[in-house]
Amino acid sequence: MKHLYIIGNGFDMHHEMKTGYSQFRQWLEDNDMSVLCTIDELFGGCDDEWWQHFEKNLATAVTSEIVLEEVRENYPDFASDDFRDADWYAAEYAVENRLADAYDEIRDAFQTWVAGLEAGNPLKKIEIITEDSVFLTFNYTTTLETLYEIPSDKVLHIHGKAGTGEVLVLGHGATQKEIEEMLESEYPEDDEGDDFITQRAKDAAVGGVYSQRKNTDNIISAHEAWFNSLTDVSNLYFYGHSFGEVDHPYFEKILSVVDRNSVMIEVNDFNGENKSAIDSFMAQSGIPESRYSIISLDDKMISRRHS
Repeated sequence: MKHLYIIGNGFDMHHEMKTGYSQFRQWLEDNDMSVLCTIDELFGGCDDEWWQHFEKNLATAVTSEIVLEEVRENYPDFASDDFRDADWYAAEYAVENRLADAYDEIRDAFQTWVAGLEAGNPLKKIEIITEDSVFLTFNYTTTLETLYEIPSDKVLHIHGKAGTGEVLVLGHGATQKEIEEMLESEYPEDDEGDDFITQRAKDAAVGGVYSQRKNTDNIISAHEAWFNSLTDVSNLYFYGHSFGEVDHPYFEKILSVVDRNSVMIEVNDFNGENKSAIDSFMAQSGIPESRYSIISLDDKMISRRHS
């Protein structure tokens, strides 16, 4: 028997860690208003709902306005004595640089925020099987290592680990076509079509947003040997996940390796709002209701069970 714990952000939040995206926004308000202004400018003003899905919404940059502004500011004057061939691409490069600078600024602030997060509350610890267990965490924090004293060689930080200097994986799940459609839906119609300058600027905008995509296929490939080592896992524990589509490829990879006809699964629905997403994923994966249960981490707290 082997146990695999698959840890998401709800696990840290259960331990009263301030790891929610709304808390990242609060940190920006307290520490770096310039980045918050960049986010509001890039994404068109961000309300509570936008922040609730911050990572997913990295795909929603208002690229139509960016293209219009940069084409207007950088359109070549072909009649000028100063015209150079490079002027054909000035708007394109301006769009690329504007998006790259904004996303870099956001990512740098995000990494600084994550690195400074305080440790979790030990009184909220839950019962975890440590013998013959491995851990896959989507969190950047070291909660498993510090609070639960899990050896680091048993924990795979699939998206990077804070405090190590490595670049953390942060990104949306939109396809290039979806990004193109978002741009075109907001862009003013032109019966004559786009000229060369405008089309290049549009392509640069789509490419700039697409470059922020979380490349799950590459990440899985980079850890292929680790995933293939899970053949003898008999019990899965999904703790702290909302079962959003961006993480489905990782879950599907795990289920392609373990024996899905016998594996037993325990799922925590952190905020009580994800049952339909959990049930839908399990049904699509061919897991019958008899082999998975939805539990509360509060019911597994050591302090509560031993009181």
